[in-house]
Amino acid sequence: MVLGLLPAIRGGLGELAKTGQHARLIDGYLKPYARGFEAVRYFSYLTESLDAYTTDPEVLARVSLYPGGGWHPWAYSFVMPLRYAREFRRCSILRVFQITGALPAAIAKRRFGIPFVTTYGFWYGRLARSRATGALRRVVEALGLHAADAVIVTTPELGAHVAARVGAAKVHLIPNGVDTTRFAPAPRTARRAKNVLYVGRLSEEKNLGAVVEAAARLAGRFDLMLTFVGDGPARQSLGAEARRRGVASEFVPVVEHRRVPAYLADADAFVLPSSIEGHPKALLEAMSAGVPCVASSVGGNRAIIEQGVTGLLFDVGDEGALADALARVLGDPDSARARAERARARVVERYDLVRLVAEEIELLKRLARSG
Repeated sequence: MVLGLLPAIRGGLGELAKTGQHARLIDGYLKPYARGFEAVRYFSYLTESLDAYTTDPEVLARVSLYPGGGWHPWAYSFVMPLRYAREFRRCSILRVFQITGALPAAIAKRRFGIPFVTTYGFWYGRLARSRATGALRRVVEALGLHAADAVIVTTPELGAHVAARVGAAKVHLIPNGVDTTRFAPAPRTARRAKNVLYVGRLSEEKNLGAVVEAAARLAGRFDLMLTFVGDGPARQSLGAEARRRGVASEFVPVVEHRRVPAYLADADAFVLPSSIEGHPKALLEAMSAGVPCVASSVGGNRAIIEQGVTGLLFDVGDEGALADALARVLGDPDSARARAERARARVVERYDLVRLVAEEIELLKRLARSG
């Protein structure tokens, strides 16, 4: 069997590398795909080559990358299955990593009869920068959901949403996973200041100003350091707000995914204050690493954290509640450690990446055989 891979619109290894996530794709997905299929074909939107991102001989031997480039991404969605028609025809099944990338798969299914599976892991239309882009994404979403042979969802909430649109028979709940060996508890680095860590994109929907506000409220009780690992459009304004409020902060540029555990090992608490979330991998990784977690009570955060048992949740817009939750973690390390240990056990039980990818591969093979 030959597996074809389609990233989200505009996607490719280079796009993932901007947030350090290319290593997660290669290690967590391309490698097991290469072991599970005779060949793997990755259709990128970018001008790039696989050997620029990995030297793994197993991946390079079994995975072929077909570059894009030179086209507007939406236009290339139509062109891709025609440009690489021969390569598409040889695929037994197509795997779309996010619903925004479903258009080439839908075209290939209609032209060549290739079944496809897509992930629906987020309400991307809600984050569109313009009304026109939002409308286009909703059209592609509707087309992709109806044309897909199966839809992988990452939370029960998303599953109910998709089932209401295309029927429950298509829906398969496979949550995001984490490498529980790489992201494992490690001895904390001794330091005077309490280190509150965030890892991810610095953007408006991440609601990071709330962390600065909460830290300012706790300034008289704890010696705090906020560490933000990542980059994005909110970087400058966030730094300015931290300086204005007198909050000690450190901004670390994007790091490769393999280096994230070192930052988690240096954290007293992990915070994810987003106003909207799908099924956040960064939160799973922090829990797997045994770091006490505080997160907003939205979307996938609620699906992952059991309030007071495996972490603490707060309502978006209530900076006082966020400050109180951080104070509980930092002021009572024994209770925080107990929650973190339960969180680690929960992640190992439910979100182990090796097991979840094996489950996905079995689904792909079953659909390829029946298609």
